[in-house]
Amino acid sequence: MDRTRPLASKVANAQIWYKVQKPHWMSRMPEASAGKESPAKILIAEDNKVNTKVLLLLLDKFRFDCDTVENGREAVEAVKNTHYNLILMDVHMPKMDGLEATQIIRQMEKASGGHTPIIAVTALSSDADKQKCLDAGMDDHIAKPIDRDFLYVKMNHWLQKNVETAAKDEAFDLAHYEGIWLDPEDLKRILENFGDVNFSNLLRNYLTSAQNYVETLEKLLSEHDKFQCFRVLQELNSASADVGARTICKFCRELNEMLSDSDWVEAAEHYEDLKDAFAEFSKFLEEKLAA
Repeated sequence: MDRTRPLASKVANAQIWYKVQKPHWMSRMPEASAGKESPAKILIAEDNKVNTKVLLLLLDKFRFDCDTVENGREAVEAVKNTHYNLILMDVHMPKMDGLEATQIIRQMEKASGGHTPIIAVTALSSDADKQKCLDAGMDDHIAKPIDRDFLYVKMNHWLQKNVETAAKDEAFDLAHYEGIWLDPEDLKRILENFGDVNFSNLLRNYLTSAQNYVETLEKLLSEHDKFQCFRVLQELNSASADVGARTICKFCRELNEMLSDSDWVEAAEHYEDLKDAFAEFSKFLEEKLAA
């Protein structure tokens, strides 16, 4: 399917028109359009109004149906009255904190059935703090200040899992939206350079090579081989940039910085995030290539 788009030229009041041939699977990617609501309903439990606003702005692009509450008690009441696909829960809140609220919600679910993913959104990021969240019944953890791409990866993972568990037909995959996994400008350039078939082949080669890089990196990190870690990260970052995989590139750059500081503990933790992100991205590509 041909997509014709205007490209503003440097000539005043002039436009140059060009055509971009999208791969057939890209043409079926859902787009966030005005007037089309996402099926995902999100509860944000956060007492800091600035943090709430940040989350709302980050999620606005995808037109989630978001409710906000300011403490744990309100979160529990909201869950009693409304079904949510996912909850973003602050830990330290007045009247009732996020840990206690999560425990109550899990008790309610034992009686009613079901399981709503709850992601802790907190400035506390130590291993002990993360474990407290998991022990309370939360499913995952995101540290403040919030990283946009990391938030999207986490939400995509749990929304997908929640939809599959509920066996719903209207599966909502956040990663399908242009701009999360594949950079739109890079994608335009790559398609112009390679075309449909060649780009699909390039993606298949990328999946194989990148998987090897990710697996090799785990071994090198355990051996504290900094030089080889840098080499493999450079290869993974370069390959990811070639296909416009912006999120994977971002994780590579951050991990590279941690290794530069010889922070092996932080690097090992960040590697797990990179591995999770790559697994989600691989699933996304494999589904599209098979379509």
